Amino acid sequence: MHEYNLTPHSLYAAVSVGLETTTIISVLSKLSKTKLPHEIIDFIHGSTANYGKVKLVLKKNQYFVESPFPEVLKTLLNDDVISKARKAPEVAVSKTAGEIASGHDLLDGIELAAATEDKETHSFEIDSNQVENVKQRCLPNALNFPMLEEYDFRNDTVNPDLDMELKPQARPRPYQEKSLSKMFGNGRARSGIIVLPCGAGKSLVGVSAACRIKKSCLCLATNAVSVDQWAFQFKLWSTIRDEHISRFTSDNKEKFRGMAGVVVTTYNMVAFGGKRSEDSEKIIEEIRNREWGLLLMDEVHVVPAHMFRKVISITKSHCKLGLTATLVREDERITDLNFLIGPKLYEANWLDLVKGGFIANVQCAEVWCPMTKEFFAEYLKKENSKKKQVLYVMNPNKFRACEFLIRFHEQQRGDKIIVFADNLFALTAYAMKLRKPMIYGATSHAERTRILYQFKNSPEVNTVFLSKVGDNSIDIPEANVIIQISSHAGSRRQEAQRLGRILRAKGKHQDRMAGGKEEYNAFFYSLVSTDTQEMYYSTKRQQFLIDQGYSFKVITSLPPPEEGPNLSFHTLDEQLDLLGKC
Repeated sequence: MHEYNLTPHSLYAAVSVGLETTTIISVLSKLSKTKLPHEIIDFIHGSTANYGKVKLVLKKNQYFVESPFPEVLKTLLNDDVISKARKAPEVAVSKTAGEIASGHDLLDGIELAAATEDKETHSFEIDSNQVENVKQRCLPNALNFPMLEEYDFRNDTVNPDLDMELKPQARPRPYQEKSLSKMFGNGRARSGIIVLPCGAGKSLVGVSAACRIKKSCLCLATNAVSVDQWAFQFKLWSTIRDEHISRFTSDNKEKFRGMAGVVVTTYNMVAFGGKRSEDSEKIIEEIRNREWGLLLMDEVHVVPAHMFRKVISITKSHCKLGLTATLVREDERITDLNFLIGPKLYEANWLDLVKGGFIANVQCAEVWCPMTKEFFAEYLKKENSKKKQVLYVMNPNKFRACEFLIRFHEQQRGDKIIVFADNLFALTAYAMKLRKPMIYGATSHAERTRILYQFKNSPEVNTVFLSKVGDNSIDIPEANVIIQISSHAGSRRQEAQRLGRILRAKGKHQDRMAGGKEEYNAFFYSLVSTDTQEMYYSTKRQQFLIDQGYSFKVITSLPPPEEGPNLSFHTLDEQLDLLGKC
């Protein structure tokens, strides 16, 4: 049974993608077993009545709050936060006949004549540093005048066009087209968030949006590897010329040539507040001073963090599109995205995409690994949580289960395996003992690129160990097995992000190895030391995936007894030696 919670934010998201108040009430009435209470109807009316009455508009690098209703602006200006954000004391009045006529190309003659009558728009300018605060105050749970951020890109004659189209071979899937239809309507682009599982083609959605708007685009990613991947995706799916796309990272400080272009960079590069090199300072000034048609944000769930939300205030853009697979955070700041970027425009159903063959069919399993007597005795003695964690991650039975799974999937199935470990001591110990390459925070960009290239292309490198740097934005479509040996406490988002590393639809070879299309063609193992804190965290972490319709199979007998002597740490002496290093 599914439970749904109506909130002011969810209703705001509904009307923002075109649902009308009467339609929402009508459908709810049809689906409801009992008559809708008047309180619910009043709540829906109250949450949706003011949508569209206030706009936030960017003109010549200045922000204006606009409304055709002067009494609405008066209400806003009576608020302390908004009145302090206003730059000029007066309210400007302008005519919007031309805008209305050109924005509605499907109106019939009578409607067009009515629409073209002069209509006054009242506006006042606000401090660009206060935009975030003003938008927050206008949300449904505050003043209840949620700001409409729409970009009339076709009629923007101030910002130069970018010559960029989708290539003929770029054919968005039905759910990708549906997500884009929620963003574009009436010839305008809405700001908001699109939620698609990893491997479902978020990159193509982002590139398609940039191609429709055809203005300068600032694309933000989480690290340098994903910057390279996004630059590649723009060139793969669009006709953009090389000189019109540039990367801005610590290693690459490129500038695009021409009046308009695409810049791909990281949140850190834009938000960094320290001293920069002369080249970096010139590029960041260009980023700050330019009016961007589209601000494209990958892994948008990171934006509410204090460091990353600075990016929104530093850059000026007409339209913001956030992309993510997991619209969830443990600190409850995810609702901040409603005013930082916009409402959720579209979210795909994971299991529907599995049934359609668009993403992999994953078998999720929790492998229970009993603590050895010596490790468990030491675990009970320790009071420091970090030392306890090292003991349950380095549990010899967990190590042996990991080693068995790697051998099985490499030798008997020919799979490509990612082993995740948040604990760096364990990551290093496992990788060195099993003689596998590893990537963590200190790994150079060149070394990361080399290891990932070998993993993708070499039959000799079939397993790679990753720290949490591999959680986001690293594209490894060849991987079809995840083994998780340690994680970040009870993070639901991290569990889903890691599963996402193997969600990309698999090739015929991997389907055949799995026994046909109906069988599982990807595997996610979470190794858990029993009777430890890790058991509690594991249950909490799985909640997001369970909500998506996944189930976890519990395995209690790995490795099989007959395999024991062939695996590491079989003898007591070996186990005690390992315990001494922990």
